[in-house]
Amino acid sequence: MKSDFLAQNNSKSYNKAEQESILIKQLSEKSNRAMQKFYCQKFLETTQLDYTMAGHPSIARWVINSIEVNDSEQDTHFLFISEGEVTLKSSNGEFLLREKSFATVPGNFSLDGSGQVLVATLLNYTGFFNLGGPIEPLGRLKYIDGCSATVLINPLKLGEPCLNFLYVPPGISQTPHTHPSLRIGLVASGSGTCTVDEGVFEMKEGTVFCLPENKLHSFSAIDDCLRIIIYHPDSDVGPTDDSHTMLNNTFVGEKSAKVLDAIRTK
Repeated sequence: MKSDFLAQNNSKSYNKAEQESILIKQLSEKSNRAMQKFYCQKFLETTQLDYTMAGHPSIARWVINSIEVNDSEQDTHFLFISEGEVTLKSSNGEFLLREKSFATVPGNFSLDGSGQVLVATLLNYTGFFNLGGPIEPLGRLKYIDGCSATVLINPLKLGEPCLNFLYVPPGISQTPHTHPSLRIGLVASGSGTCTVDEGVFEMKEGTVFCLPENKLHSFSAIDDCLRIIIYHPDSDVGPTDDSHTMLNNTFVGEKSAKVLDAIRTK
């Protein structure tokens, strides 16, 4: 690392504090690149991947049957039940989660039963407790290349995390594309492939994956469709203090409260 530093900065003069600052930055960038690896394989055993060096620090867990998380009071977990059923226990109560259902769980929790569960965790974020499902056969929103999508769990505010469902019809190959943030996902049903720089990876029911930020990729469904659950740690849509349904559709006479600064909460 010192040789890298000298090679990149041999024409400049830095004091010791500046040198240490640059070295720390370079080490951080190197660590970030090391942690941000593409991952794709069949769900065979309980696995945890650390993406805490990502732009939106996250942890990916694929859980078989049971798990107890007791060190996550400040975090929020996005769950999808891939197979079977499990009992969820948290500060919000005890709930039976069946196959193809999903949930958002803030804080510590445990799962116990006979099932396979995707757990994507955003660190230092407090969301709402939420249960939903099962997923529908098709997405409700038009996407790209004939694909459709549904936002299963919406961001509470602009920029906050969400859980999405992607449907890829048979015979469709997506245009290669990237996303500015990490994606953690699972194939809920169907079969196809994921193409990345490293090659073409088989995707079928139970396949789990992580796409690092800005990773070029495309999903293809050949003879069957693909139904995929995808965690996004951020969003570019969602309500804000200046624009949300309660505010926009509150009228005084013919004017929306959105434009009435005198009555808007400061």
